[in-house]
Amino acid sequence: MSLYEKNGACRCKQIVAKGAMLFVLLFAAALVHVSVVDEESRKTEKTVNFYLDEQFDRVTTKAETVAEMLAERGLQIRSSDLLTPDADTELVSGMDIYLQKSFPVYVQADGQLKLVYTTAATIAELLAERGIKKDENDRVYPGLTAPLSRGDRVRVVRVSTKFLQEECPIPFNTVTRKDATKPEGYRSVAEEGEPGKALRTYSVVYADGQEESRELVAEECLQEPKDRIIVIGTKPAPVAVASRGDKERAVYEGTASWISDRLHGRKTAYGDIYNKDAFTCAFPDKELRGKTLRVTYLKTGRSVDVRVNDYGPHIKGRIIDLSRAAAEAIGLINAGIGRVRIEVLD
Repeated sequence: MSLYEKNGACRCKQIVAKGAMLFVLLFAAALVHVSVVDEESRKTEKTVNFYLDEQFDRVTTKAETVAEMLAERGLQIRSSDLLTPDADTELVSGMDIYLQKSFPVYVQADGQLKLVYTTAATIAELLAERGIKKDENDRVYPGLTAPLSRGDRVRVVRVSTKFLQEECPIPFNTVTRKDATKPEGYRSVAEEGEPGKALRTYSVVYADGQEESRELVAEECLQEPKDRIIVIGTKPAPVAVASRGDKERAVYEGTASWISDRLHGRKTAYGDIYNKDAFTCAFPDKELRGKTLRVTYLKTGRSVDVRVNDYGPHIKGRIIDLSRAAAEAIGLINAGIGRVRIEVLD
């Protein structure tokens, strides 16, 4: 046999072998199809009651299990969904199937914000479901009894209270002291003030680690403050010097008033008994104690001589307090106060 004839014989054998293999494969596929069709035809239809969330549907299906029935309806089950009975339960006619689909909500707690799926009806149920514990002081927004719906945001705020102690300065006060030996207008710091120290205890409320409020609950003085003392001169300065013969006398001008009758019979600052009917006065220059002053009421031009037996006046802006008798002598009673000129006689 020639080489050409041998090659032709080989090709024929290969074609026959491939054809035989293709026939076998087609025959096997036909058997599988017939088997599947036969198995599918043997499945019986079942009618079940399907409750999806709040909707009801009567379903007729050839599915063998709950999972197959749900797959037929294009429903994917999450681990957070509530399904009764279980997915691998065999279907029987008349069966009740309940599926409650979970929905997404945001939960912010303990420094984390998470997207979770839940079937909880209220926030309290959600926290219990997620294992999030709440102390009595913690806050939950919106509230434990608030209903949940898709996309809600739930926030748990951790609240704690701590006691905090701080050492704080106590400001000093400024005290003025009158000095009748210093002229009016004199002002000097006699003693510098020093702040004190106090230990204050606060009740501090923290919300998620941030200070929210504080309340002072106790204070202990560690060191008393020292007042700042300012000396103010009250001695009237004479406006002029009057000459009488060979003597020069100081002359003052200012506002005069008269002493209330309620002080009649009481002791003065110099120990005398105030007599409203005597011609006496209170004057702020202690060096003139016991001296005689001539007081002229500038409005009437009338004058009266009075003896200094008290220290005063104690109202700012006034230079002399006259007894009732002296005030009547110059016509000052009705006005109560008036501008006067005072001359030291001895």
